[in-house]
Amino acid sequence: MAGTGVLVLLSLGAGAFVCKVVHESGHALTASAFGSRIESVHMDWPLKFGFFRVGYTQPDRPWQRGLSDLMGTGATSILAYVLVLLVLWLRPALRVRIAVLCVAVVCAWDMFLYATLPLFGLRRGLVMGGRHAEPVEGAAMIGIPPWVFLSGLAVGFIVFHTLLYWAFKARAVQL
Repeated sequence: MAGTGVLVLLSLGAGAFVCKVVHESGHALTASAFGSRIESVHMDWPLKFGFFRVGYTQPDRPWQRGLSDLMGTGATSILAYVLVLLVLWLRPALRVRIAVLCVAVVCAWDMFLYATLPLFGLRRGLVMGGRHAEPVEGAAMIGIPPWVFLSGLAVGFIVFHTLLYWAFKARAVQL
């Protein structure tokens, strides 16, 4: 099954690309919903870390800025759950399931890494990225204490990986 290894690597790469675009769009679209202006959309080629950026004005109120900060990783988390639930519902063939679930895993881990690594003094991407826990700070700005947010994150992480396991083990629908 050497082809499966290639499929996993390609899917993880696609997941990183999709996750970055969804993450940055989540910030900007949330800010936009509060009346902020999207000023620019930029993509670097060839791709490098930070290859996709959306420039936007920050919302006026602190809680709106907090929600905008939170919805970068919030958007990727929502996408991760949607992908896993689609696999559970549609039960595609094994190769499709592997590809989609790899993308879902990358998107789900975006929230976990952004929220936890900076708390240990590490960069969000281990060797690159910022050193502030963006979702934890965003949640605090909307009134959610860090311990509540991190506890919810831990529960959500367990729920996501349980669904992921079920989705991977689900038998494909025979047409």
